[in-house]
Amino acid sequence: LVAALPRDSLRTGTAARLADPGGPGRAAVVSTPEGDIEADLVVGADGINSGVRGELFPGHPGPVYTGFTAWRLIVPAPERPFEPHETWGRGGVWGTQPLKDGRVYAYGTALVPPGTRAPDDEKAELTRRFSGWHDPIPEIIAAARPEDVLRNDVWHMATPLAAHHRGRVALVGDAAHAMAPTLGQGGNQAIEDGVVLAHHARPGGDLFAGLAAYSAVRVPRTTAVVRRAARTARLNHLSHGGLIAARDTLMRAAHRLGPNLITRGFSSIADWRPPGPPYAAETDAGAHGREPARR
Repeated sequence: LVAALPRDSLRTGTAARLADPGGPGRAAVVSTPEGDIEADLVVGADGINSGVRGELFPGHPGPVYTGFTAWRLIVPAPERPFEPHETWGRGGVWGTQPLKDGRVYAYGTALVPPGTRAPDDEKAELTRRFSGWHDPIPEIIAAARPEDVLRNDVWHMATPLAAHHRGRVALVGDAAHAMAPTLGQGGNQAIEDGVVLAHHARPGGDLFAGLAAYSAVRVPRTTAVVRRAARTARLNHLSHGGLIAARDTLMRAAHRLGPNLITRGFSSIADWRPPGPPYAAETDAGAHGREPARR
């Protein structure tokens, strides 16, 4: 992808600010220390603390704390085989997933006030919180060095934006709809954004109509996913004993009725299809989400 770009078109480490979102008959302007850049279209993909979003929607409250923090680490795989898992406990979650290179990716979460940090180091905090959990969790923590443990408080966009664009500027990914990681959809929804934006704002078309269509398609879908991720976060971070018992009983019952019963509810997210041209082989299939015609 980088090789296909024009020479000197990729700049990293350069401060940039949206100076003007532009409009009909007026280019968007991005200011940098080397001078202003005028553009037909600016895509703000600058993350959860997006400066572009702040310029477009200064009255929006922005992201808020979900109530839980997250630790992540990658360590060599334990010698004993284990089943990949995500375990829901009291006010926290632990997950362990194998990687193809013989290591494992693991994560833990806990309900804590925002900004809380371990008095010593985060490996020690994981040991205090999770060493009594089932195997291989204690072994995973023991294999980590303190510097291997990454900790971040988790924030999300509880209040959706009214649109994912303004003027000649479109927002994608966390800049538009940051969400809790409980459905694994943060990156996926950003990819969907890119596909739908490319479809509606393609060269030669009506840019402003295309951006309006982009927002019309993406705002309802991403708002629903953000809210569903938040509901899942509340479910797997329960801390009241009675509610935990009820949750676990319902989960076991659902599993006994059929191993796919729980994941079947995920189909409304996972069955997404890209829109039609320019990606379809033939004519536009019409509404967003319908599969394009095939040869």
